[in-house]
Amino acid sequence: MESLTDGMALIGRSGVVRDAAACLRDESRSGAIVVGGVGSGKTAVIREVLREVQPRGAVIRLAPTPMLSAVPFGVLAPYLDSLPAHDLDSAAAISRAVTARLKAEPIPPLFVVDDAHSLDRGTVQLVAQAVATGAARLLAACSPGPSMPEEFLALWDDGLIAKYDLPPLTRSEIHQFCEQALRAEASPWVSELFGKVTAGNPYMLKSLVEYARKTGVIAPRKGTWYLISPPVLSKVPAADLVDHRVRSMPAEEQSVAAIVSLAGPLSLGQVLQFSNPKTVDALEMAGIITVSRDQDRTVRPASPLVGEILRDRVPAGRSASLRASLLALPGAGTAHPEAFLNRFRWALDCGALLSPAELLQAATAANAALDTATARRAGSAVPDGPLLPEARVQLAYSDYLLGRRETAASHLSSARSLEYGRPAILAALLAARLRVAAPAVGPPAGAASPRDANADPACRLWTESAAPGLALSLLAARDEGAGPDFSERLHELVDEATGIAEIQVPAISRLAELQSAQGRVVAALEADRHAWPDAPDATRWLPLVYEDVLANHCLNLIRAGEWDELASTVDDYAAGLPSRLLYGGGLLHLMRGYSRVRQGRFPESLAELLLAVEELAIADPWNMGPFAHALAAYAAATVGRQDEAEENARAFRSAPLRDPETLRLLADAYCTAAELSFHSVEDTSERLEQLAELARGEGLRGVETEILRLALRNGDTTAAQALEGSTSAVEGHEGQLLRIYARGVAASDTAALTAVSDEAMNAGYLLLALEAAQQAARCLENDPHKWRLTVVQRKVHHRMVAAGMSESINIVHGGQQADLTAREAEILKLVARGASNMEIATALTLSTRTVEGHLYRIFGKLGVSRRSELVDIGLEDDPPPS
Repeated sequence: MESLTDGMALIGRSGVVRDAAACLRDESRSGAIVVGGVGSGKTAVIREVLREVQPRGAVIRLAPTPMLSAVPFGVLAPYLDSLPAHDLDSAAAISRAVTARLKAEPIPPLFVVDDAHSLDRGTVQLVAQAVATGAARLLAACSPGPSMPEEFLALWDDGLIAKYDLPPLTRSEIHQFCEQALRAEASPWVSELFGKVTAGNPYMLKSLVEYARKTGVIAPRKGTWYLISPPVLSKVPAADLVDHRVRSMPAEEQSVAAIVSLAGPLSLGQVLQFSNPKTVDALEMAGIITVSRDQDRTVRPASPLVGEILRDRVPAGRSASLRASLLALPGAGTAHPEAFLNRFRWALDCGALLSPAELLQAATAANAALDTATARRAGSAVPDGPLLPEARVQLAYSDYLLGRRETAASHLSSARSLEYGRPAILAALLAARLRVAAPAVGPPAGAASPRDANADPACRLWTESAAPGLALSLLAARDEGAGPDFSERLHELVDEATGIAEIQVPAISRLAELQSAQGRVVAALEADRHAWPDAPDATRWLPLVYEDVLANHCLNLIRAGEWDELASTVDDYAAGLPSRLLYGGGLLHLMRGYSRVRQGRFPESLAELLLAVEELAIADPWNMGPFAHALAAYAAATVGRQDEAEENARAFRSAPLRDPETLRLLADAYCTAAELSFHSVEDTSERLEQLAELARGEGLRGVETEILRLALRNGDTTAAQALEGSTSAVEGHEGQLLRIYARGVAASDTAALTAVSDEAMNAGYLLLALEAAQQAARCLENDPHKWRLTVVQRKVHHRMVAAGMSESINIVHGGQQADLTAREAEILKLVARGASNMEIATALTLSTRTVEGHLYRIFGKLGVSRRSELVDIGLEDDPPPS
């Protein structure tokens, strides 16, 4: 059963091996018993303990099996060869012979027992007595549950032997296991999903990894394995073993296992209506089912993998018979919330007649669970009639999840018209994502009396909103801009949707993200935190809208510097919704990576962003891949990985982010800053300035501030004045610190920069602390008092070490490259000809402030301080015509 390499089987078990070995070396103890379920690695642990201990005395190995347990003392046969044949049936004679053999040994022998739960009663008593009297010692492996030998438990109760339990692998151990099985790095979402599906059982996990690798469920991309599609669990190689194990059980145990897998989860009370406690205990001990220890006492398969295997192996006739017997029991109609889809699939498999309403309900629930196969099966079965348009919307949803956009659009078009309500909302959102026309929407029942205080909220929204279809599409359309008009429309939608959580929650989320981009991070986070707890229920049946809300929530936390809350949010999603990681995994890596960029942890951010780039290449319903490329380019450039920086910059430029506006400008800015760091790009600084102006024009002062920080890091000290202005609209402590920082850079005030660096570090803003310290060091490069520079450089060093970065990483660049860009050379020529700043701005269609910025950079590059010197240089290079 436990056909794992020792290295893999011992992952997470080293502590047990160490403690059990120490116990065997302890002369005051008589041995140890290792307890774990089927496939938990017990045998490997026993082998490793023996290797580590190297017993000095004799080792008596006992290998019991379920069949051998029916033969009294059968497992001892290899050690009874000297016993006369007529004594082999005598328990007393066997006991005397074994006792004599033990006493003859100079050192008490060590009994090594695998599967101690399969020992016959006589052997258990004999071994236990020998251990209790000190005639022998014991090292045994055993499954948990009532089949554990009572005599061995008594030895443990008396303190003579130690007991070590092998729990399921932890998340980190599962990830280590997967990477060892694949002999390469793996996306954490592979191990997250596989761990959930197998409940951390090593044998099941190895079987699933092997199956996934062979069938293309996972595939390598640039040396790392990624999740490509959901696994078909019933096809995993472990299925044959589980099937064989169940078939060898008594008929009643087989029936209970089948019903729990087909109809479960069930309450223990429901199971005991058609079974008994002994059967339940036997199935739990065999690793087929598990019974929760909470008040509800819920019975379910030991893991989703085991449940799917059992469900697939029940013959059709047997399945129908079991269903009929279950439905005949009192209270059979009461189902656990998680059991709905199982019972629906069971009903379809048995050929049960289901109403159109039941089929539609199943399709809706399956899509909400991202179970596209069941959704398509249910939606396709809805007959022609009033519910067919809604069924086609559900079919469009399942095709959208599968990436079949044209088929999804076709289904959506065939829905034609819908009554206003949830199906219409879903259709509008799908249409916006697919960029096609939504089905016509008619008023709901009761729309004739919208002023009625008891009228349905959907009815009120339909009759009172000037353009309900347009309002709904705002939740999914990500290219509506970000200006005041859009903000006002979102405010109106939030007010109109009072009482309709599925509209209001996403609208609040979208509005909060826009507010945080505007710099109103405190107000945004307050509204966002109010709506976030309702997001799972409000968006459950909508097309990945939960991930939209999740992204907005993460962006708000990042802009507010709430790093711990962000980490918890991402971790909760990954642990609680592993089945959604195929779609949302790239988004999680992107948010983690962006947060680390904002923290100044660039090596960590690059690792996350490279994962995000590959994950989003597999599934990216939100078109966030370009943003990941832009951030990855910047992070790679910052840590000096030029090839990766150039590769990601090219990828972004070939398919730039087009929406939402709040991220489009940022993505362009990060890519521009990356390009400036690895090669000379004409007018790059001007491009950052233009992007900052666009953000300011849209009222996105938070985005403008971030872009100006990029410009300042790239040596454009003229951006300091603009940064001071933009931060005046940014709420929070970081905004206040940024204003002080901007003033310090503008004035080359090293004392102010050092002070703000210290305050930023204490407040948890590592990136700002590094920026301010490096700017202070830059200002001190020509200071005659070198000790000042040394002090600041030492501070920079310590902070970079704290961030896990090399000292060679320069977040802040000392200045622009010596060569003038084409635009700067053009301005120099106009200055030489006597043009004023206003005249230059008019001639080149620039703002006066942009011209001033170029002039400051030209001063720095050419090492001059007066305009007259520029005139002389310009005349030398380009003498005026005669």
